[in-house]
Amino acid sequence: MLNFFPLIIVFIQLSTALIGLNFLRKVRSTFLISLVIIFCLTAIVELVGLYYLSVKKSSYLLYLIYIFFTFNLISFSFSSIIEVKKKYLLIVLPLIFNLCFFFFSLKESFFTFMIIGSLNTSIYAFLYLKQLLLSDEIVNYKKLLPFWVSVGFLVFYLPSIPFFYLINYMFDRELFFITKVLTVLMNLFIIYGLITCNKEEKY
Repeated sequence: MLNFFPLIIVFIQLSTALIGLNFLRKVRSTFLISLVIIFCLTAIVELVGLYYLSVKKSSYLLYLIYIFFTFNLISFSFSSIIEVKKKYLLIVLPLIFNLCFFFFSLKESFFTFMIIGSLNTSIYAFLYLKQLLLSDEIVNYKKLLPFWVSVGFLVFYLPSIPFFYLINYMFDRELFFITKVLTVLMNLFIIYGLITCNKEEKY
């Protein structure tokens, strides 16, 4: 089963990207456009990463660049749906991430930036869910795409924080199976949202 997981990951990432592109045909918003770019970028990176794996070539630089763009796009997407009074966090958090990236990218493992980016993303998701809970939109939360995206992001990024923090102390590479399972779960939540959510909503 473990040998097939890279193919499963690529398949579900491609599925998310294609379903997102189809959703984008009916809804246009900063939030959705940013997400679809992330989905497409992720699918491309997973395909290239799978190729690198097959030819035993290092994909470190590929994923380092991917992490930089992905977490900045996530920040940008949430900045379009979180209320103005919370905007200061959407300036400070990506600023911290980008400063750390530019000053330490040559010294630190990309797992360090995964921790910072995962923490930031979890905060964005919590902020949105808190905002939703206190608004009238909570009545129809199941029809809101940002709800399912936030849940999906929390499913992956929140558990990723301790995982990537402890990664240097891990001796068993099979533990990466955990992140693969979380990736699948995250994408299933997002796909469910893309399929079932109201396409007339403005996100």
